[in-house]
Amino acid sequence: MQEKSNPGIRKKTEGLEPANSLLVHDVKNLSFRLGALLQNLDTHYEDPLFKKSVVDILTDTVKQMDKIVRRCRDRRGEIIVKMPLDLNEILNELINSLPTHFRKPNGMMIVENYSRLPKIWGDPEFLQDAFAILIQNALEAMEEEGGRLTLTTGYRTTATGKRKVFVKIADTGLGISRELLSDGLFSPFVSTKETGLGMGLYTCRNIISLHEGTINVYSREGRGTTFRVAFPAREGSR
Repeated sequence: MQEKSNPGIRKKTEGLEPANSLLVHDVKNLSFRLGALLQNLDTHYEDPLFKKSVVDILTDTVKQMDKIVRRCRDRRGEIIVKMPLDLNEILNELINSLPTHFRKPNGMMIVENYSRLPKIWGDPEFLQDAFAILIQNALEAMEEEGGRLTLTTGYRTTATGKRKVFVKIADTGLGISRELLSDGLFSPFVSTKETGLGMGLYTCRNIISLHEGTINVYSREGRGTTFRVAFPAREGSR
């Protein structure tokens, strides 16, 4: 018999890899962010726009560090807490929390196409982390040339009468090579970035799997990338 989830249920998972891989991924990102800041400090220190960007980056970095400390202290990487969630709220909160330098670099546009959704059972902290990885990757893929990030949500009913909630995260960046798509994009230590550690998508997929979800990627070089994530809807949710 399939186990049914209840609001606030606490469930211990065996070998919760996302917790440790997420910690490594987040610390690596913060280190790279601060390193890039230091490299540009002498050259652009007198630029008022750069100073404002420094404040934004440092403020967000402190917030992310506090989040890491809280996760290590309170969660200890072994507990996943599932409750009824609206994925629209999680995505909207992530977009609103983006630092200023990510919101409109080089004319970048963010489009949110949210449909009314049934709720899912999920851990808000882990799902926020998973979608933050996808959104950050999409923005970084367009950072030099600018582009459009589109977030789309919806749901469908399967042939068996079950509802699936889906999220599409699409960018107009450089896309992913066919070789990388076929060689394990979601494997650890595989990255499209020269300085990347290759833990982000691996962690993201593991978090989604813990929520009985699926993730698929569609990409063509020079034509952008779309990630499609789907979860079973909570029974009785409207």
